Amino acid sequence: MSRFVEYQDGDVSVTSRKPLQGTLELVGEEDEPVYLTLDQFAAEWLMGALDEFLIEGEGGATSQVAIGRG
Repeated sequence: MSRFVEYQDGDVSVTSRKPLQGTLELVGEEDEPVYLTLDQFAAEWLMGALDEFLIEGEGGATSQVAIGRG
């Protein structure tokens, strides 16, 4: 099941430097906070995916991310 969340200009909160880990707060459909946990590998993968997205020239006024849960 996917759910739509919105990025609202938050910063990544670093929870550990060695190993590198952190969380990014997103906002769900009913304004509930959704926390995306990141490690270095996930952050590098996300940066690559966002680069590819921007290269395609897509984007809008707000950014939404679908998170699969299952």
